[in-house]
Amino acid sequence: MFGRTVVSHVGAVLALAAVPLAACGSSDTPTVIPTAEEMAARLLAPGDLAGAWTVNAGPAEFGGGSGVGTEEQQDQLPRFEFCDAAGEAAQQADADLRWLAFRQLDLEADDPIDPPGDRTGHMAFVQEYLTSGDPVELQATFELLRDGAAACYGDIPAGEEGPGTAGPLTIPDLGDDRFGAQLTIEEAGGWAEWHLSYAVVRDGPVLMSIVVTDITAATDPLWSIDDLATIFRTAAVKT
Repeated sequence: MFGRTVVSHVGAVLALAAVPLAACGSSDTPTVIPTAEEMAARLLAPGDLAGAWTVNAGPAEFGGGSGVGTEEQQDQLPRFEFCDAAGEAAQQADADLRWLAFRQLDLEADDPIDPPGDRTGHMAFVQEYLTSGDPVELQATFELLRDGAAACYGDIPAGEEGPGTAGPLTIPDLGDDRFGAQLTIEEAGGWAEWHLSYAVVRDGPVLMSIVVTDITAATDPLWSIDDLATIFRTAAVKT
């Protein structure tokens, strides 16, 4: 199902982010494709969002905290992992994606795993992915990801985690192309739920993926639709 490996842990507790969008020139000006360093410089920082956030420096953090990644680190990152209904083209587009910049921000919250281990509270984080390239090629990739996600909306069968559901999520009017998705997946054993809110946006030569994750135990999710929109917008307009 769409999002299955996104809920796999990277390092101790990691699962998937927000990226700034490069400004696009007019049709009369050459397209400037941002470098990995330029994109990483625009990644969300703890002070950009309301609340007490820190950069997660676990195994998936790129470049020793810089946000710039290497080819070797691609295997550490969660993928969309579409269901079979998405088709081979969408699955291949996901497999071929190479994110040039990545960061995870963790929110300080009542962790249901930490002592005294009463199994109530939240584990919440934002993961941000960014790549750049030819706008025409990125548009084709975006469309495959969007259509692949839509093909997998519905019930998520139980596996290592689950069961759950996936469906569309309304996001702000960002970039040239955009789609949102919302997943709710039961943690193994049923003691918690994963709430994953996606925004995928293409703006000219830049493709971004943002995932806001809230793992809840015996409590309601932290963020409303408006709160999520604010996070997505903050990432997209950051300069």
